[in-house]
Amino acid sequence: MKDHDKRVALIRLRDIIYSGVRPTVRQCGFSAENVQELSKAGFIRSGEKMSSDEPDGNVIEEILPAGHAFISHHALHYQYDLPPVPA
Repeated sequence: MKDHDKRVALIRLRDIIYSGVRPTVRQCGFSAENVQELSKAGFIRSGEKMSSDEPDGNVIEEILPAGHAFISHHALHYQYDLPPVPA
């Protein structure tokens, strides 16, 4: 995933979670691979499966502090049209 795609996904997840929903991968409209990538990066915490027969049935529990920091950091760069920070 590109950084822009990660930011958009995290913002979308944040809005869904703040509305009181415990979304599954399917409900968010993301692929299982994208959720795994966000999880491996330490941006989100996924939980148990809602249904064992659905590969995209994992619940997304929360956005971790690193995910919130990623949103804030990249939002600042987009707002002021700053060059990307090297990884």
